[in-house]
Amino acid sequence: MRCKKCNYPENHPFGIYFKNGICSGCYTHEEKYSFDWDLRKIFLQEKLKILLNRSKSHYDCVIPISGDAEDYHTVHEVLRLDLNPLIVSVNDYFMNDIGWHNLHNLITYFDLDSFIFNPEISAYKELVRTSMRKYNHALWPSLALKSSFPVHVANQKKIPLIIYGQNQPTEQVGKFSHLDEVELTAWSRAEHDLFGCEIEDLLGSGGHVDPQDHQYYQYPNIKKLGKSKLVGMYLSNYFPWDPFSQNAEVSDFGFIPQNQTATFDPYERAGSSIYYTFHDLTKYLRCGYRKINDHVAREIRHSRITTKEGKKLISLYEPQPVYIKDLFKWLGVSNSGYEWFVTQKLKSVKHLISEEKNISNLNKINLPPRLDSKIQKGKDSTQEYATYMKGISL
Repeated sequence: MRCKKCNYPENHPFGIYFKNGICSGCYTHEEKYSFDWDLRKIFLQEKLKILLNRSKSHYDCVIPISGDAEDYHTVHEVLRLDLNPLIVSVNDYFMNDIGWHNLHNLITYFDLDSFIFNPEISAYKELVRTSMRKYNHALWPSLALKSSFPVHVANQKKIPLIIYGQNQPTEQVGKFSHLDEVELTAWSRAEHDLFGCEIEDLLGSGGHVDPQDHQYYQYPNIKKLGKSKLVGMYLSNYFPWDPFSQNAEVSDFGFIPQNQTATFDPYERAGSSIYYTFHDLTKYLRCGYRKINDHVAREIRHSRITTKEGKKLISLYEPQPVYIKDLFKWLGVSNSGYEWFVTQKLKSVKHLISEEKNISNLNKINLPPRLDSKIQKGKDSTQEYATYMKGISL
């Protein structure tokens, strides 16, 4: 079953329900047009006063970032709230040259204190390989670190608040109302970010990693967090979140969009070597749809495209092949190991795997005008899986 309006499928990993053929995500999206967002912002400011009144830290909040376009918008809004943030980032080793530019540029443009964590790479690679074998999911170790390490930092430095951009379960499938003001918890992290798994599930499945190397893959002790009264807040509960429009504006801050073959969106996850390649492929394998479906649903709800136009875009982008050998080379997997994985684990999506690295872009697709007007020309990556890079000289 698919939503009659946004075309979202019923097997969304966050869970989705339908009423009269329309999905919960579309119903919740309509809230955006009934709220007084000025009042929501005032409510947020009052809430921040109470939270920060008890703070003894130099910093008001932690903002977890990866250099994504949404991170730029989130930092910008936090600074407009007159807060002093500490930027915290996890190097997941999946960034290309564009990603490194966007990360370093964000930090230098806004001139903020930052903390970039580089996990022990051999242990990290072992966890990625194990996650791929067990779950067909290469991003699990990255998601585990990114959803726990900022919490460790905030807790250790006695910073009372962590601020994120959007709450995906609310924005994508309407799992919660914006008025619920959902916060990050150990439960939401486990259920929504890590699909019910923990690091121990990988360590018992062939992952040979020293216990000392996985401290930050785990959420901090709940009792200690309870004493610190740390709050994880999402700005999308207090602002009329419109990712595509917001992301299109952050080029003014030096953000570089990236040309993609799997979607029309050059902003979301620009700079990732894996998001629109292996991850998009295995998302299709696990869930039956690709990232283009998320982007189409979002744009239909924001009335930039019609349902008919959205279906056409899906039909054009969903069959596009991806090149995944770079990931296996970075992981140190042999050619025979790569062939085994493709044959045994990716058999049903093998037709979407390209043996050619340079896949032609779909620049010739004529996008609907209201969508096309938001798109800025991106760049092509020249170096994938760039373990470390410095500078912003692109």
